[in-house]
Amino acid sequence: MNGDVQPSSASYSNVKHSKIHPKFLNSNSTSHRWPFGAMAELLDNAMDPDVKAQQFCIDMQNFDGLDCLVFMDNGGGMTPETLHKMLGFGHSDKKEVDGHRPIGKYGSGFKSGSMRLGQDALVLTKHTASQSVGFLSQTFLKAAKAEEILVPMISWNLNGQRLNADADDVQQSLQAIRDYSVFQDEAGLLMQLDAIQGTGTIIIISNLRRNSADQLELDFDADASDIRISADLPENGSTSPVPNYQQSRATQPKEVDVPLDYSLRQYVSVLYKVPRMQIFIREKKVKVKRMTSLLRDKIQETYRPQSNPEFRCDIEMGFNTENENLYGMMLYHRNRLIRPYHRVGLQLEPNDKGLGVLGVVEADFLIPTHNKQDFDDTPAYRNMINKLGNVLRVYWWEKMDRLGKTPRAQSPLPARGGRARVPQIQAPSAEERIPDDLWVQCDFPQCLKWRKMPGGTDPSSLPDNWFCYNHPNPAVAALSHRAPEEEYKVPAEAEAAKQERRRLFNAAERERKSKNKTAAELAQEERELEVKKKQQEQQAEAARIAAERRRLQQEQAAALRLHAEQKKRMKEEQLRQLQMQRLHQEAARQQQQAVLRAQKAEEERANYQAAMQNLEQRNQYLQQQEAQRLADIERHRKQRLQEEQAQRVAQARNDEAQQSSVPLHSDQAEHDSQGPAAPQTRQQARAQPHNPLPGTNHSCLMTPVLLYIITG
Repeated sequence: MNGDVQPSSASYSNVKHSKIHPKFLNSNSTSHRWPFGAMAELLDNAMDPDVKAQQFCIDMQNFDGLDCLVFMDNGGGMTPETLHKMLGFGHSDKKEVDGHRPIGKYGSGFKSGSMRLGQDALVLTKHTASQSVGFLSQTFLKAAKAEEILVPMISWNLNGQRLNADADDVQQSLQAIRDYSVFQDEAGLLMQLDAIQGTGTIIIISNLRRNSADQLELDFDADASDIRISADLPENGSTSPVPNYQQSRATQPKEVDVPLDYSLRQYVSVLYKVPRMQIFIREKKVKVKRMTSLLRDKIQETYRPQSNPEFRCDIEMGFNTENENLYGMMLYHRNRLIRPYHRVGLQLEPNDKGLGVLGVVEADFLIPTHNKQDFDDTPAYRNMINKLGNVLRVYWWEKMDRLGKTPRAQSPLPARGGRARVPQIQAPSAEERIPDDLWVQCDFPQCLKWRKMPGGTDPSSLPDNWFCYNHPNPAVAALSHRAPEEEYKVPAEAEAAKQERRRLFNAAERERKSKNKTAAELAQEERELEVKKKQQEQQAEAARIAAERRRLQQEQAAALRLHAEQKKRMKEEQLRQLQMQRLHQEAARQQQQAVLRAQKAEEERANYQAAMQNLEQRNQYLQQQEAQRLADIERHRKQRLQEEQAQRVAQARNDEAQQSSVPLHSDQAEHDSQGPAAPQTRQQARAQPHNPLPGTNHSCLMTPVLLYIITG
């Protein structure tokens, strides 16, 4: 470098930039092998001092047939700039506030956690002066064939007026949210933001992860007040019941039931060493615990790592009063549980030593892994595990071996044949269920202080909802929520007492090793006698093996003959089955043909009936037409008769008029000339049939109906 000039990004503006491809969202999420670890990332964000939520809700909602996970907190919310950083990668400016240290440090928890649970995450957040929506969607990016991560975002003020300067950005963001999220328009987004009282954030994760059987990875049906991990599918042909989901732990058999492995309610109840936030799962409050309040016969040790002596790590160890089958070390980092029930020392050996012993450690000097489910395997971590193993060995000697006690319940340890022994658990006594010191959290959301109960308090005697005014101390109850919280102090043990305990343990170990050395010499003689005995047994065994070999050869020959006969019978049976199959196929073919013939006959009958019905309808129509035609003919005939009658009347009148004007002798002469024939002519005329229509011959009339029937 030249001089003291510090470089900046502006000095390298022409250098190529690296872009993040959308596939990295899925790759980044694979760090979470366990879905509850992914959910814990979202809880951590609400617990951090920049949000400091008092309540956090987790629920499952169905939007138009789509199951979604919904996370909601009443923290301070996010500004548009903060939301944009949260949806990006590597942005983390969290700082300690009033002794409250943030859990996250890499700026990747939301992305890895949300994308592990589902394909799409919609974030709605309300701050003191703004409200925003951001959308991180693998579905959208895949459909758009994006080559880098696009994050649709819209911001408004508290009156619903847009804050985005680019109108095209708003329209494109709305289009992406409308097409690939559970909301269909801007009005729906604003309505959901209005539902947030004060400030807070809502995260809706859709297109949830599915397992290899295309079933949801999370089980919402087993418990209506819980979210669980679906049990593993049974192996092919297995009839044994499928156990609950279980994480892999050293020396822990599958028969041991660890509720926090598959129950989100159980996991979040111990997620924080000192819980400072109320958590609701499916509208039911979680009863959180301080693990140190579950211990009895506690001891306290201090560990200072050699690599960093200024750090101090307090170790509290005792028997688990809640469930002795759940034991090991509860390793926390910055108040957050990293490794639950991690077995060390005696607990890894194939015996019952260490059963029921629980240790609580907050190792802030260690470095958690990316998914916050383990620690980096560093010398500091290995030294601390060795320290815990040594503390456990001394504790077990003092509380059990020294007093000649045996574990109250047997641990399910591997036995011969790969099977695990089923634990024989006795019901614990009432005294064994009472911890050394019990702390209870006030359920008032604006308080949430922890109160120490008097010694000997039974946890089962406390109500489900406990408030400060329920405190047995009248002074604290009178002050209620105004009373300051008592500082938790690790039970201090005099250093002299610790050294005396270690001295006695070391003396007992030396005595045990001395006895083991004498016993080893006696064991050597027994081993020599055992060798001679084995030699004799081997000779007898060789003779027996030779006889057994001959017998096996004979049996093998007999088996070959039997196999040949069975093979012959099998071929005959296969031939018989083949013949029967052909007969069945022929019968099925004939039956099918009979069915087809019946169907064809039925079809022809239906066609015939339809034709007859059409014919009948046609005849009815023609009959109606013929009746109408005959009615018209009859009407014309009557009209014609009336006209002819009128003509005859008019003719008769004319004749009378002419007769009155002609002389009588003329009429008489005409009458005489015609003679008697004229009346006969008129009678004949009247006798002739009347033809109403000229040119019509009644003898040739035939109705079209009859003609149609005859010709048809």
